[in-house]
Amino acid sequence: MIILRLRGGLGNQLFQFAAGKALALHHNTSFKLDLYFYSTHRNRKFELGNFKIPIELATRDEVHEFTGSNPLVRFLNKRENYLRCPSVFVQPHYHYFNDYHQLPQHLYLSGYFQSAKYFQGISAEIRQWYTPLKPLDSVNERLVNEIASVESVSLHVRRGDYVNQYASFFGTIPEEYYRLAIQKINERIKNPKFFVFSDDIDWCRKNLPIDNAVFIDHNKGDDSFKDLLLMSHCKHNIIANSSFSWWGAWLNQNPEKVVIAPQVWFRESYYKGKVAVYASRIYNTKDLIPEEWIRL
Repeated sequence: MIILRLRGGLGNQLFQFAAGKALALHHNTSFKLDLYFYSTHRNRKFELGNFKIPIELATRDEVHEFTGSNPLVRFLNKRENYLRCPSVFVQPHYHYFNDYHQLPQHLYLSGYFQSAKYFQGISAEIRQWYTPLKPLDSVNERLVNEIASVESVSLHVRRGDYVNQYASFFGTIPEEYYRLAIQKINERIKNPKFFVFSDDIDWCRKNLPIDNAVFIDHNKGDDSFKDLLLMSHCKHNIIANSSFSWWGAWLNQNPEKVVIAPQVWFRESYYKGKVAVYASRIYNTKDLIPEEWIRL
């Protein structure tokens, strides 16, 4: 049995599930999710239930078999990054772990696993699972039809918590990146039509230099996952330093798609500053962006 500690927002959840499921299928063993994170982090919610994903949840007893028999032991193990737990694998660094598929079949996984290399052997299955459980509503279905009828380009701007809570870690992408990305699309694509997605759509309307654009502002709260689905229907994509729009681009099945991604994903000041020294703080993004995507 493999159990994965799920955490973060939708983009993170999609990466983690894909990696964990790939390892479980490699070993022909069961795969379960530990959702404890969402009971203590109320600003995040479990969102995989919106998709056709085969979900099995781990019990607390099953998790504790890996992480510790009593609360004090579990607290100490977590503080030590589970170094004393031989059946717990904590992602050692941000880039792809080359021996991932040599890990044992009885394991508790903890990490973000943000590379398609973790699940490249089951890409077809992932694309089938990462489709909506329920049909889209009429407003979004009309948008899907419009997106299909033009040279559609999704453009994602992540602000929100990147402006305040995670400003020192991610930070917002400079406006210059979007200007250059739009320019690159205009050079490569004839008559592109931009569909803009953001958690700060008013900022986008005021600051993005786009004449031919549709600003998507209706998918809020529990419906926010629908923005990712709309991005995936676009023929081309301009993504932010965000796993949310990464998945919108990766799920885009246009064989001739142009995807533009930012060169800088994390702020240097975070991982080169005075922070605790863990190997997992090595934020090398060399395996994050597929080779065929353009980085600016």
